[in-house]
Amino acid sequence: MRYVQGLCLLLVLGVGMWLRLGTAAGTEVDHPIRNDAKEYVAYAWNWKFQGVYSPDITTLLGTSKAPPVPDAVRPPGYPLLLRTFMPQYLNEHFAVRMAYVQAWIAGLTLLLTTLLAMALLGAWPGLALGALVALSPHQSVYVPYLLSETTFGAVLMLALAAGVAALRTASRRARYVLGFLSGVLFGMACLVRPTLNQWIPVLLILLLVPAVRRFWREVAVLALGFVLMMSPWWVRNEITLHHMTDSEKMLVTVQQGSYVDLMYQGRPDTYGAAYRFDPKAAQAASSWPDLMTDLRDKFASQPAAMVRWYVFGKVESFLSWSSAEGWGDIFTYPVFRTPWLSAPAFIAAASLMRGMHAPLMILSVLGALMAFLPVTRRQFDERSADAWRFLALMYLFAIGVHVVGLPIARYSVPFQPLGYLFAGFQLVLLYRFYRERQRQELSGEAQHA
Repeated sequence: MRYVQGLCLLLVLGVGMWLRLGTAAGTEVDHPIRNDAKEYVAYAWNWKFQGVYSPDITTLLGTSKAPPVPDAVRPPGYPLLLRTFMPQYLNEHFAVRMAYVQAWIAGLTLLLTTLLAMALLGAWPGLALGALVALSPHQSVYVPYLLSETTFGAVLMLALAAGVAALRTASRRARYVLGFLSGVLFGMACLVRPTLNQWIPVLLILLLVPAVRRFWREVAVLALGFVLMMSPWWVRNEITLHHMTDSEKMLVTVQQGSYVDLMYQGRPDTYGAAYRFDPKAAQAASSWPDLMTDLRDKFASQPAAMVRWYVFGKVESFLSWSSAEGWGDIFTYPVFRTPWLSAPAFIAAASLMRGMHAPLMILSVLGALMAFLPVTRRQFDERSADAWRFLALMYLFAIGVHVVGLPIARYSVPFQPLGYLFAGFQLVLLYRFYRERQRQELSGEAQHA
């Protein structure tokens, strides 16, 4: 049986890598160095060839000889990856090379998710869940984009896997080592994308809850690993810019996400870019007092719509199939060609996953909430139940961060494997609960007989 399961694992990984490498080989992005990608490339180029961490693209283009101005708006993790493979004179080969690199990084995410699912759900449910991650077009279409989603997703899964291993091991020393490693990896994830910057402070606050307090040693070593990983970036910012972090990106993100249904004054032509049509947007995102005033005015003018948007609409938008600011369907930037629009096998995979997407996302949220009920500890062993609750905290935290900020579906892509994991958890939990009730009924009938 283990031999068959091993072959199935290889099949899942093989199909996943065929889709990812096929996407890298067969996709041509229209002007891949644009928008956010342009900033990442500029950071990497200036860092490597100017010795300054700056998003100033004019130095790369040769249109300015002034030294670039350093900043800390974007963390250095993804630019560091680009810097590793970046030539001094950029051409189309750089984007192609990065696509293949990111295809293998996406393969690591698939491997980690499948192994984690097999460990927590059992071999066959885990393999079925791994097949979903393998077939997911979102996990492949970002491979050719010079964006941080693919790298962030892989580092995030590494951090979560280390955290789960720490909670499931019986050795106290191993728990501390793995907890520390998880903290280091969470720090690496924050250096790729700052979404999780508040995750460790939230865990420390949760130590006030009696049920969480028994994990204070694990949380402490996790926080230590996180701080040690982040410290060089904080020290650089303090020395160079005289502040540890830059709140500009956070201000902009919260302001851009404050438009109901991502539209300015309900106008469909502004969908996905409402802030571009709002003459007050720049002022509202200039400082926290101005942002609070802007939010207060919006809630005062349309309270029901704003409450509905923040409670339900943002979650739906974040977990949706298509990204509001994207080119269309699963694509963020336009493409000249891609197998996802031409190859029958790719189109079939996308059609299958599109039909399953909404149910899977609903099950993922329900599963994350169900993880905290007593039934979880009854249907799984104690250490696995602790692991599920750790993962649920992360998943719900990620959703909450984007409810506060900008809930575009592109940002959910790194968390999608975790969502699939909770969809599988929900189905397995319901199945085990059903079997438990059947056994109780049979036992009751036997006693009466």
